[in-house]
Amino acid sequence: MSVGRLLDWLEAEGLSDDTLVIYTSDQGFFLGEHGWYDKRFIYEESFQMPFLARYPAAIQPGQESDDMLNNVDFAPTFLDYAGLTIPNYMQGKSAVHLLSGQVPADWPQIAYQRYWMHQDPAHNA
Repeated sequence: MSVGRLLDWLEAEGLSDDTLVIYTSDQGFFLGEHGWYDKRFIYEESFQMPFLARYPAAIQPGQESDDMLNNVDFAPTFLDYAGLTIPNYMQGKSAVHLLSGQVPADWPQIAYQRYWMHQDPAHNA
């Protein structure tokens, strides 16, 4: 089912205002950029993920953000919107405030990435 058909169905059923719809996917893939055909290196093409959210009850239409949202933030965000407790062992932070346009002062603006081939050989012995 396409996204448009899903949104049309939610509207027809009277559910569109109270339903959180998220569109996201995996990271990008190099198709020759920087001489690579992979996605393990931390360049823009392979590091960013699309994330579109529609939830009229809490997210203003057309709102954009340049703040970072990591995939480990997805589950806490979904739990928070559902009114469920976020387990203390869960990585990531709820992005509910970020998605409503209120960036928390302590919101992380950095990300850490490490690929297995960069391990210290001394630790592999």
